[in-house]
Amino acid sequence: MSAAELGAMLPALALAGSAVLATVLAIPRRTGPRILAWLGALVAATVAGLALANGTGGGSPSIARDGASVFFIALIAMVTAVSCVLAAADPRRIARSKDETGLALFAACGAVIVVSAADLVVLFVGLALLAIPAYVLTGRAALAGDERVVRHFLLGATSSAVALYGIALLYAATGETGYLGLGRATHNPLYLAGLGLTLAGLLSHIASAPGHRWSIVTNIAVAGALLRLVAATATGEVGLDWQVALASVAAAALALSGVASIAERRVRRLAGYATIAQLGFVATAAASAALPAAAFALVTYSAVALGLFAGLAILPQREPVLDDLAGLARRRPLAVLALTLLVLGLVGVPPTAGFLAKVYVLEAAVRAQLLWLVVLGTLASVASTAAYARLVLACFAAPRLDAVAPSRMRVGTAVALVIAIAVVAAGLAPGALLDAAQTVRF
Repeated sequence: MSAAELGAMLPALALAGSAVLATVLAIPRRTGPRILAWLGALVAATVAGLALANGTGGGSPSIARDGASVFFIALIAMVTAVSCVLAAADPRRIARSKDETGLALFAACGAVIVVSAADLVVLFVGLALLAIPAYVLTGRAALAGDERVVRHFLLGATSSAVALYGIALLYAATGETGYLGLGRATHNPLYLAGLGLTLAGLLSHIASAPGHRWSIVTNIAVAGALLRLVAATATGEVGLDWQVALASVAAAALALSGVASIAERRVRRLAGYATIAQLGFVATAAASAALPAAAFALVTYSAVALGLFAGLAILPQREPVLDDLAGLARRRPLAVLALTLLVLGLVGVPPTAGFLAKVYVLEAAVRAQLLWLVVLGTLASVASTAAYARLVLACFAAPRLDAVAPSRMRVGTAVALVIAIAVVAAGLAPGALLDAAQTVRF
């Protein structure tokens, strides 16, 4: 193995080795789970720094090391680091399990492989490594009596199976597993069926565990893999036109999130619908062949979603509804300030980065002559604005007598506030983020 190939695999190897170490250290009872969570955060932050410092160049026929892989690896590692910090500061989560840090690092390793994969077999290995920790966590929750996670487990397993069937058909049609071979393929039913099944499996992975703590990493990884797959088949000899398919995916996501969020009263489910809407805008950018716009929207989505779940960590562990937010403005004013700024970024109100992301995406859609999708995205944003405004207004309502006191999750509030300020700062001075998005090339 050459030094260039080793450098391309270094982030995944570092995360995998740290995951094994964290799992082994979790076996003795004397090892504190909080220490393991902080160790996971340190490793993930180091991987993000190394990915940015090493830059592009090198790689191998199966592992890419280009601007897109560096961008997505750094984003995955930073999200994982913040998630581990939140886990270390949450006594409810620490008391429940000691092995979550190892599972999180394994999932991050799988996500890194997925966004770097230039071969279908490597892609499936990354998807499996990304999905197995989710299977473990959902299976544990099912044994604890939460039957709702069973359908997430079944959907995740089905998604992997569908993607595997698609990869098998693509190999049968082309005789190759590399993405370069996909670009040289001919238009035949077997090839198109395999590509459709692979696309369906990847899209199902995005929604396999809505609201799950690691779903942000899953969404980043699958979005990166989809963009790479689209780029490989659109620019090669086969020259597939993905606009209609991706525009349909974007329209479905925008319509679902806009309609479903109107009557939703469960807080975490409402935040889940918000993330679906953001991924709809990412798909809109992909349909418009605007990779920098898709990258910018994906960073904004990751920051807002992570900040929302960090801010909502103060709520009861049971399924909270909007009524549980009553009186929160008086009890936790900083948490409400963070949630307000994040909701503004979510609906795309200036001067947040969310506003620039939507303008960037819709401008690309106009250039691609997808005016109907621009209209749908605008209507979905208007509908969701009223829905997400309820989340903020509920915090200022008079508290109920039987309300459960919010958790003293100061770290979650601090993380949410820092992310909210960063979202506003990126909206006021977006130069650095725009420059980073311009480096996304396959």
